[in-house]
Amino acid sequence: MTMNDETIAATDRTAGFNVKDFARTARGNHRADLQLAEYSDRPLSADTLNLVRYLGQLESATMQHLRNVLVTATHKDARVTAFLVTWAFEKFWLADALEAVLEANGVPGITREWATSEKRRRPMSEAAERRGPISRAISGIIIGTPIVAVHMTIGLVDEWITRAAYKHLSESAGSAALASTLEMVLDVKQRHSLFFDDESRRRLSLSPKAVRLTRKALSGAAWPLGAIDRSDDDRSFFEQFTFGGSEGHARAAAIGAAVATLPGIGNDVAATITARLG
Repeated sequence: MTMNDETIAATDRTAGFNVKDFARTARGNHRADLQLAEYSDRPLSADTLNLVRYLGQLESATMQHLRNVLVTATHKDARVTAFLVTWAFEKFWLADALEAVLEANGVPGITREWATSEKRRRPMSEAAERRGPISRAISGIIIGTPIVAVHMTIGLVDEWITRAAYKHLSESAGSAALASTLEMVLDVKQRHSLFFDDESRRRLSLSPKAVRLTRKALSGAAWPLGAIDRSDDDRSFFEQFTFGGSEGHARAAAIGAAVATLPGIGNDVAATITARLG
């Protein structure tokens, strides 16, 4: 057993989430289980495919996010790093599964880069999200270990947001094949949520500095993770589909209520996130 393995194992004995088991049972290629032939007779609607593509792009953005996270003090935590590497692996294959759905419906995949001419949002509130890895590394050195709580809490809120989108898509698409795929996606992502939830609450409970930093980061984040690199039209489509109308507002409010339960975060930050989702 390496020193990192020993550190992970020792921490897992006192934490609710077993990272070694998670890494050992990571789930990869899903294409054999996707019922892709069903789309020949029952193709998905244009709006459904647009959201599948958008969600796939968000899952594909994980490596860029991981790069930004691991230039900070987060990379010094062996247990968190082991989780994040496995998390990125699983999200890569979730993106691949969504791309397979698109291909089966005869539309371009999710790997296309957006043209620079497409309009993107650039509000001042999201300025911190546009910093490159060098700026993040310098900031991370100054902040130190409390940055881990920030990353864990942002990961948790992102899981809540994307879960709401996947569940609404499954319920509204009218496709048994897609519902089966999205059930698999949600099952994979459930373990991600459990880890982020455990780590976020524990770290926020232990550090007032972590609470202050996390409150600021949550208020300025572009939701979901990866949205900052998507076009304004696509971001608006996602927000309207998932959080528009009375039912969508209820979904956003439920996420806000969950945010408010996090140690030290409070109703004001929760209200900011709720408002930005819609």
